[in-house]
Amino acid sequence: MRTSKKIEAEIREKFGFFPPFFKPAEHNTQVLENLWQQTLSAYINNPISALFKEKLFAYLSRYCSVPYCLICHSCALRTLGLKTQEVLELLESPPPTEKEIAAHLYTLVRSDSEQIVLSDLNPAIEKSLLYCSIFIFLEREQAEYCRTELRRLLGPMNYQHLVTFLAYIKTCHVWMEAHPEINYEPDNRVVEQLSSLLEETPKLADFFCNYIEKVRREQQISAEQAIQLAQRQRHQQAIRKACDDLERQVEEATAKLSVSSMLLKQEIGDRLQAEAQLLHITDRDALTGLPNRTLFMKRLGQTIERTKKSKDLFAVLFLDLDRFKVVNDSLGHTSGDRLLIAFAQRLQSCLQSGDTLARLGGDEFAILLEEIQEINDAIQIAEQLQQELTIPFYLNRHEVFTTVSIGIALSTTGYEQPENLLRDADIAMYRAKALGKARYKIFDTVMYSETTKLLQLEIDLRRAVERQEFLIHYQPIVSLKTDKIIGFEALVRWQHPERGLVFPTEFIPVAEETGLIVPIGYWVLREACRQLHEWQQQFLENKLIISVNLSSKHLSQSHLSEQIRQILRENSLEPHNLKLEITESVLMENTQSVRTKLLQLRELGIELHLDDFGTGYSSLSYLHCFPINVLKIDRSFVNRMDIIGESAEIVRTIIALAHNLGIDVTAEGIETVEQLKQLRILQCKHGQGNFFSKPVPASAARALIAKQLDLYQFVIHN
Repeated sequence: MRTSKKIEAEIREKFGFFPPFFKPAEHNTQVLENLWQQTLSAYINNPISALFKEKLFAYLSRYCSVPYCLICHSCALRTLGLKTQEVLELLESPPPTEKEIAAHLYTLVRSDSEQIVLSDLNPAIEKSLLYCSIFIFLEREQAEYCRTELRRLLGPMNYQHLVTFLAYIKTCHVWMEAHPEINYEPDNRVVEQLSSLLEETPKLADFFCNYIEKVRREQQISAEQAIQLAQRQRHQQAIRKACDDLERQVEEATAKLSVSSMLLKQEIGDRLQAEAQLLHITDRDALTGLPNRTLFMKRLGQTIERTKKSKDLFAVLFLDLDRFKVVNDSLGHTSGDRLLIAFAQRLQSCLQSGDTLARLGGDEFAILLEEIQEINDAIQIAEQLQQELTIPFYLNRHEVFTTVSIGIALSTTGYEQPENLLRDADIAMYRAKALGKARYKIFDTVMYSETTKLLQLEIDLRRAVERQEFLIHYQPIVSLKTDKIIGFEALVRWQHPERGLVFPTEFIPVAEETGLIVPIGYWVLREACRQLHEWQQQFLENKLIISVNLSSKHLSQSHLSEQIRQILRENSLEPHNLKLEITESVLMENTQSVRTKLLQLRELGIELHLDDFGTGYSSLSYLHCFPINVLKIDRSFVNRMDIIGESAEIVRTIIALAHNLGIDVTAEGIETVEQLKQLRILQCKHGQGNFFSKPVPASAARALIAKQLDLYQFVIHN
């Protein structure tokens, strides 16, 4: 490989100096070699006439950030003599139009020579070839026809020389734009040569300097104009293409019209058949093939209209599979779908041909029993359906038993809208589920009243969350060894604006079902922690604890531990001051997930209490799987300790086994001295109940703390 010095020497020998054009590459041998070889092959040794090359270079320099005569090739002007004026005139000439290009192509086609020789061009041919070359350089998209004609007129070899030179011009432009740091100055030797040749232009040097500044000032404007021109040309091309496409589509449509008219009759028939199929699909359940809700409501409406005159009795049964979700979750949705299909077939076998069985959605079905004689006919069908379900279903070698909850609504209500009758049956079905599932219930007006009240309760509860209508009562938790208050359990109450104080037994189930328990629970937790911190500041008693109930909805929150950590931080509480209570049912819902969440809370330093123990499904042997610190014996056992010996024995067993597992015990619902004595004998650590204090507002709880503190100080000082 040659060195940079050898390449530079060769360039100086050719041009008489080392042009600034090559200076950015003088320290990179490979780049300098490539640039010089391109210059040799595409410019210096290109057989195109020197005058034609300079004219093309001069014209196209308007699209470069560096003007003509500052490029290294400007020294070629020395050899052009008076023809240099022709080159300079191109610096200000306008770009050719498509119409002018068409005229120039015509001139080239009509030339006498069979093939144009690039090294020797007459003025007319040179001018036309020059503007055609400019056009294919500038207009890439619109110049395809021009390129094709030039390739034919010049021949492959000459056309390749021309294209190579145009590509080289583009390379020069890109190179100079990429290196704006080059200090291009006019070639004084060229200026002197031109000055002697063009005596009528004595201030040619000033011309070049002014021209350079002018080009640089107009560079941005020229670029914007070029962009606008390109956009306009693209739009024109898009319009032309759209017109061509439209014409082609019209021609194709016209050609197909005769064929389409012949097939019209067949198409109409196919469409009618498709409409019939679509009507069937819209009225039928895709899985079971039964009527869907739409068709069922239509038939129910027709039955209501028909019986207005005949006064015939009919009934609607609303059915819901019990624990269907268990089948889906354990055996998969495919097995669940098969169960629904088999269930539908078994129901259908129990009905008359005039009855309607429909799938409303999910695991919900409805039956319309027409022309029954009395309510016992509907009851008999419900009992028959229940009896049929005592036979197991077989799903992929699995034997599956299921039951159904049924709600029955009679036409004696006199409804005119089918929706009302189906609603009543739905309400009765939910009452059957609430009573233990696997049974039927007949709708009565009391059910509707209760459902309406429940709906109103939900609406009021949502408003209560927005308006923060809740307050907290605090029940002391007492050490059975010292009789001292060690803390309080925070119990939420609802201060209803019309009904007054509402207890949690009434609104917590609704809050759990609707998910409102989550914001309510966080509010209780935040307010209880704030109150405890206030008491700690007032009484300088940092050992007090606060116990707050946590629902299963909270344990399904992914950010539970972060929320609790934030609440503790906001109220400046240590984690050991907070105790969280959960019920046995929470542990059994999703064992692994719950265990993970509880471990995260324990890692924060928070104790976990198992509330209402003995009323759920868990066992003491199962507790070692969970990080439980304290068992709270349900009040139903404690209340009967001094009445029923069996309850006392249950409490004894729970306390003994809990101690063996290293778990403390708190007894709830202590009401009498006798209960307290027995619990102390059994070494129960803590207790709470009305014997000590009912749940009281924060001010009363503060008084209890103050009273206990005064008594303690009296004992110390005496």
